[in-house]
Amino acid sequence: MVSSTYAPDDAIQEMIRITVQRLSAKQRQPNIAKKKILKVLFKVKQQLPYGNYIKGRLAYYWYKDGPYSEIVDAGISQLVLDGNLKKTTVRGTTYELDAQKGLAPMITYDDDMNEARNVIGRMTESFVNIHDTIQDIYDEAPYEWYGVYNYTFRNKFETYCDSIINGHASSVDNNDIQDALDDAVLKYPPLPEFIEHRQIFMDFAKMLNAFLQSDIRANKDHLDTLQQLSADIWDVFAHGVRVKNHDDYYSGRVESWLEMYKQKIYDLNAEILEKIPPFEAAIPDNMRFSPEIEDMVLHPEKYDFTPLQVDAVAELDS
Repeated sequence: MVSSTYAPDDAIQEMIRITVQRLSAKQRQPNIAKKKILKVLFKVKQQLPYGNYIKGRLAYYWYKDGPYSEIVDAGISQLVLDGNLKKTTVRGTTYELDAQKGLAPMITYDDDMNEARNVIGRMTESFVNIHDTIQDIYDEAPYEWYGVYNYTFRNKFETYCDSIINGHASSVDNNDIQDALDDAVLKYPPLPEFIEHRQIFMDFAKMLNAFLQSDIRANKDHLDTLQQLSADIWDVFAHGVRVKNHDDYYSGRVESWLEMYKQKIYDLNAEILEKIPPFEAAIPDNMRFSPEIEDMVLHPEKYDFTPLQVDAVAELDS
């Protein structure tokens, strides 16, 4: 059942219906993934002019996969419940319009609705694939680290891990991972709200450097540890980003989001402290970073900012 707190209005459901219809026609196949719907409607929100009420109702926040909307997600669920959309799970979860109920407009259009429909048409017409769309959206992210870490480093690292685990050749080697990691270290946002997470990430950087430059690469348990930590580091960062980067619709949840973020930081720090010893012991004596990387990774105490508090978040949002 869709939560009444985030139950969307008819206008948002109509936006979803049009998006699925246009994407289905563009891609010449009926099944559309939720991620595509969410990302296209985020682009629509960006394109709509101020004063169009649809823009205000498409409430988003930045999260694990970029911009996410509970309003749009709830609207998709409601359309399924009402029979306008059919949910399929043959190749992942996708949605298609019901041939009887999903093809006709759900509401009478006004000027704002017509304008929003036209923007959806332009967005879906220019839609090539979800990867290009996500890359475009990451260019609009509140922090460059969204693309540098999650889109570049993690994609390469997952390919690298997969090749080692399954014993096959890979287009990604140690140097590729090292370069992507160095870039992630250099591009980490130097902001007080992320200082605790940054220190955890720097410990992870030391662990991965030790893995790449020593004979512990033969231990697949260490690779499993690093793979899990890379995912956990992104998950926690996304929880922190959500605290500050959200539409006004979600402002009443900032305090609970901040408490959740602090708990996740505490848990992740404990996890790092438990798992770092064998990596520290394996660091070769001759292992060196570039001067800038060495300073940032080995001396995080130089960046001792005051962590953000709830009242400070409110000031930043104002």
